[in-house]
Amino acid sequence: MTKEGAPKIGVPIPEKSTVYDFCWERTKMKWLGWLDTIPQFTIPSTAKFQEILVPTIDTIRYGYVLETQVRNDYPVLFCGDTGTGKSVMVKEKLMKGMGDKFLSHFMNFSANSKANQTQDIIDGKVDKRRKGVFGPPLGKKLVVFVDDLNMPSKEAYGAQPPIEILRQHMHWGGWWDRKEIEWRQLVDMVYVAAMGLPGGGRTHLTGRYTRWYNLVLVTPFDDEGMTRIFTTILGWWCMKDLPSVSTTAVNAPIVAATLEVFKTVSSELLPSPAKSHYTFNLRDLAKVIQGLMSVDPVSIGGAEDLFRLWVHECKRIFQDRLIDNKDQQWFHNMQGEVCLKHFKKPMKGIIGDGADGQGLLLYADFILQEKKAEADYEQRKYSQITDFQNATSIVAEFLEDYNTLSNKPMSLVLFGYVIEHVCRLVRVFRQPAGHALLVGVGGSGRQSLTRLAASIGEFFQFSIEITKNYDKTAWFEDLKTVFKKAGCEDKRTVFLFTDSQIVMESMLEDINNILNTGSVPNLFPPDEVLQVLDAVSTKAKAAGRGLTPTDAFEFFIDQCRKNLHVVLCMSPIGSGLRDRLRQFPSLVNCCTIDWFFPWPAEGLTAVAAQSLTTIGLEDKDAQACIAQCMQFQVQAQELSKRYLEEVS
Repeated sequence: MTKEGAPKIGVPIPEKSTVYDFCWERTKMKWLGWLDTIPQFTIPSTAKFQEILVPTIDTIRYGYVLETQVRNDYPVLFCGDTGTGKSVMVKEKLMKGMGDKFLSHFMNFSANSKANQTQDIIDGKVDKRRKGVFGPPLGKKLVVFVDDLNMPSKEAYGAQPPIEILRQHMHWGGWWDRKEIEWRQLVDMVYVAAMGLPGGGRTHLTGRYTRWYNLVLVTPFDDEGMTRIFTTILGWWCMKDLPSVSTTAVNAPIVAATLEVFKTVSSELLPSPAKSHYTFNLRDLAKVIQGLMSVDPVSIGGAEDLFRLWVHECKRIFQDRLIDNKDQQWFHNMQGEVCLKHFKKPMKGIIGDGADGQGLLLYADFILQEKKAEADYEQRKYSQITDFQNATSIVAEFLEDYNTLSNKPMSLVLFGYVIEHVCRLVRVFRQPAGHALLVGVGGSGRQSLTRLAASIGEFFQFSIEITKNYDKTAWFEDLKTVFKKAGCEDKRTVFLFTDSQIVMESMLEDINNILNTGSVPNLFPPDEVLQVLDAVSTKAKAAGRGLTPTDAFEFFIDQCRKNLHVVLCMSPIGSGLRDRLRQFPSLVNCCTIDWFFPWPAEGLTAVAAQSLTTIGLEDKDAQACIAQCMQFQVQAQELSKRYLEEVS
């Protein structure tokens, strides 16, 4: 086509489209829409939600650019807003679309990433070819994907050490071995990176580094793209599991309503110093649809049941993170308007009486036919709770079971506030890679309720014990214990971690990696990697994996990602939470956030009643003391709030 004298080709682009909507098909000599370049997309009947990736024009287009660049040894940098699908698209293409010649490794940067750590991670993925030359196995090419590239914080002189070590490799072809003080040439490698737009905790990268990349700007999904993704997934699930419900009656309205809620909260609830976690992205939208698909199909008798579940899931994803009653009431009113617009019914009519007769929506899996669920965890059904008193008595039974088996029994008073938070945690634990960030002051019940919710699901519970000499070695040993339980023994595991246990900021770096990728780089030394591979080899081969050591270890990481649930308990007091959320974005992006409010008067009364029954007061005196205890607490909170408002 480019030779002199070659015939000219005049094929116009279809009307009402741009050149970006089409690609040139050389064999057919015509323009084709990007969606026409791939086979018809169908979702396998056995697929799980987290495995489904619906192709759109954007993902096909960017995937084509990525593949073309990498096959020709050009580094690629994708830049775009959080939640535009950069990481998902890149990982999908590198894992499934590049063939056997390409090996891939994924790593995440955060504000606390270090140059030595970055160098060690990449050195651990290459083999020695000959003296001073290292690379992937012969005949292979290693693609290193660096996510959140612009997160590392700048040092005193304005440089970013992890970026500089990568620049050294791209510029000079290698780096120095820090132990042997010898030059290591790294060959057959290409970098792919993704980053958010500079701002917040994200910095501007030096042009001396970005000049090595082909920069591709990723635009946010338009409404058409997002609608295609979620109507495809939800429609597939409805036809498969809800034959009695009209797919057309629920699919389009639910997806349209979810998109409207998402866009409204994204534009109206903006982050501020006190609300730094008010950031929303497509992961939140996906969590709503995933929650809908978690329900027991038998409990959905009609469209209204599914609409009711949608109201509940939106509240869990969006409303639970809001920090005051004003914001929560705003969300409730906005959601009511969306319900009326898309479902043609008032939200109050959709919700009905709820669990308490006043519209309280609760869903959980620990109740079966109004009794305590005794079935295996995998057989439990996620459905609506219609009797609040019955739910309280069943949770009391689980608490009694926990106290019988535990060497640290908990003396908990069960009231509405407790049951609501337990149901929220149970919901998170049901989802693969479900993690929670619980924000509240000390004594609000975050740790106790996490332990209770974990025991309800019969999870292995683990938390670290801080000692005077606790260091990185001890931290890694604790992490190995958690990973072996979740990955080698295939046990459902809850890892409870609080801000008071942070003795090194590098601990949050590792937590950030667990939340994002399900693993910690270089956690296991080579000899322990072999032990892990021996432990999972049988299961990996049974699942059609494990043909190579790399594949078997990926199977181990997938098992950990499926079984491990991290619960972070943090306090909103001071600037610690705000700073950490900025430095480690996965704490928001990969967690379901639950904000713990001060105890309501009902809870204070219940706790006071239980505490005072053992000291022998007459009923009249006891009631007076209970009222006084509750009044002291409530008035102290009100005065503190008033003092803050008047002084500031």
